[in-house]
Amino acid sequence: MSNESDFDDLYGSKYYSASDLHGETPHHRIGKVALAELKEKDGGTKREYLAYFDGVEKPLVLNKTNAQKLAAAFGKDYSKWIGMDVELYAEMTGLGKEGVRVRPLKPANVSDLNDSINL
Repeated sequence: MSNESDFDDLYGSKYYSASDLHGETPHHRIGKVALAELKEKDGGTKREYLAYFDGVEKPLVLNKTNAQKLAAAFGKDYSKWIGMDVELYAEMTGLGKEGVRVRPLKPANVSDLNDSINL
């Protein structure tokens, strides 16, 4: 394990962040979506969706950009996002730091799954 990984394990966020990507663009399946009240730096709270991915410990806080991408791909009913696959990647935000972005992946068409196999 690298020193950077040790540092992130000890002091990193309890939510999925760009440092958790380790320069990769992983694909994950959404296992659960929840609405949460999150504390802001000014002491106030903000309602945000949290996306929990199968096999991933930390949830991703869905900012407006990511929530809109999921809604455009899978519908505004967030219960329909469960079971859908996404690709995560890092992108510079308007605040000048790296953030996690979601890229919804289209589900396979049923017609694509009925190809014959020649043995």
